[in-house]
Amino acid sequence: LLEIVRDATLDRVINDAFDHGGPVRSELTLDGSQIELHAVATRNQAGEITGVLVLFHDITELKKIDQVRRDFVANVSHELRTPLSILRGYIETLLDSPETSRKELSRILGVMERHSKRLDLLAQDLLTLAQLESVNPNLQLGNVDLSNLFGEVVRDWEKKLVPKQLSVIVDVPPDLPTVPADRVRLQEALYNLLDNAVKYSPEHGEIRLTARQRDEEIVLSVRDSGIGIGKEDLPRIFERFYRADKARTAENIRGTGLGLAIVKHVAHLHGGHVEAESELGKGTTIRVVLPVRM
Repeated sequence: LLEIVRDATLDRVINDAFDHGGPVRSELTLDGSQIELHAVATRNQAGEITGVLVLFHDITELKKIDQVRRDFVANVSHELRTPLSILRGYIETLLDSPETSRKELSRILGVMERHSKRLDLLAQDLLTLAQLESVNPNLQLGNVDLSNLFGEVVRDWEKKLVPKQLSVIVDVPPDLPTVPADRVRLQEALYNLLDNAVKYSPEHGEIRLTARQRDEEIVLSVRDSGIGIGKEDLPRIFERFYRADKARTAENIRGTGLGLAIVKHVAHLHGGHVEAESELGKGTTIRVVLPVRM
């Protein structure tokens, strides 16, 4: 064993087990894998130590999961800290300056309202993500008519399209089959995709909602004419809290950083997947690919 695994940590674990007899635990990296070691001395009938039993446990995946958890907690803390700090700062200002002018007071309350809404959105998205990642996400499956669903979603978003005077084009073939899906979850995914499209589209831009059959799959796509995403960022946009090129994203259009992660989870729960296509300055297309049959 020592000839195969040449590592100082293993030598130390074995020597410690020989010296003290009791169980010894340690970790080492072996060919890129994280290995947990447990060693205990073996004894004969007279109680003399005759050798050492070493147990190797590959904990690589556990380490990755733990790192994801740590990153998630750090990101949530960061996302909460900014609006909370701003709210606390303005509350202190109001307490210290009771004679604040009406104009300044109106400005402060506007900022506080904006950041309180940001906290509310973050809480909602975190709750949604937790439900989607749970052992029992409780999908309510039914046959969803995509033409009807797209029409509903666009009607819900009409007011949000007005400030930028955006136009939405819905393109669904009349003979497209229904898709087996949880209508509420699918609607949630489309809301998140439309939210991104609206935020990053220029004034008088165009957003296109399309559904097509591709072999045994139904492909739902949302395309915008916005700022686009760089090649280096594209593979990571479905990660939680990942934002493409923060320097190019104005603070007032940043979301919670969870929208596309929610979209990905909705697709996966339906046995599907997500795709992304983009080019800087030429817009972005996000696709939700679902099986025709589950």
